[in-house]
Amino acid sequence: MTIQEIKNIQISDLLASKGFEPTNKKGSKWWYLSPLHAEHTASFKVDLNKNVWYDFGLGKGGNILDLAMELYHTQNISEVIRMMSHSALQPTRPAQKAPCQESSPFEEFEVRELTHPALLKYLSSRGINSAVVKGQCVEIHYKKGEKNYFAIGFKNDAGGYELRNPYFKGCIAPKAITTIASHGTECHVFEGFMDFLSYLVLHGECDAVVLNSLVNIPQALPVLERYSQVFCHLDNDAAGRTGTLQIATALGKKCSDMACEYEGNKDLNEYLMNNAVPQRYKSFVR
Repeated sequence: MTIQEIKNIQISDLLASKGFEPTNKKGSKWWYLSPLHAEHTASFKVDLNKNVWYDFGLGKGGNILDLAMELYHTQNISEVIRMMSHSALQPTRPAQKAPCQESSPFEEFEVRELTHPALLKYLSSRGINSAVVKGQCVEIHYKKGEKNYFAIGFKNDAGGYELRNPYFKGCIAPKAITTIASHGTECHVFEGFMDFLSYLVLHGECDAVVLNSLVNIPQALPVLERYSQVFCHLDNDAAGRTGTLQIATALGKKCSDMACEYEGNKDLNEYLMNNAVPQRYKSFVR
């Protein structure tokens, strides 16, 4: 099978062969629970007309070859071609265009000051008080389909927002890192903004890079190279350790792994919760 023949295989067929079915169909835009990471709200979109995909949770997308490399866990295009050629998938003609009004899963979003009691209560349940959040987060109101939602918003350097409420974790594209700089000589690195806010509660202000996804590490390295010391506060799991190693390999001895500070906890926020949040509030956290 040639590369062009593989590109003529519908992404929806590839996903179906892996057991993934759309949760919602809006014309030529089909929505799936992401095959690349765990989630409860579909953030993986396939455009049948263009035969491309985009994962809003990861902030990345592409054609069927890009998706196959993710699903088969390889960047070797020859290996992908070999595996696709041995599959039962067959090239098809591009799907017929269907009318669709949707251009983004988040419509008519509005940025406000973070004041909603439910969101502040959620942050409090995670050990984060409103004084720390001020100036770091906003309140985002948006529509998805015909329904209205609101969430905590954390802006990234490209103008997108990480979104979080007790029931949802996602983002408004584009996906990018967030840098917080006060021209210090040390920088702290976090996977997500909840860990960054947790650090502010525990230790106070700092220069920081919030990755918003481990896939953004290459984007963060040029920023981190400007500092004399870099402290990594990534998750205490295989992915977090790999991310720390990736940064340390690029930066050398000036990079320190700080995960020992919250040993026995998944991340810095869990450590904060276990040491600062009364048990009666923890049921609110998801």
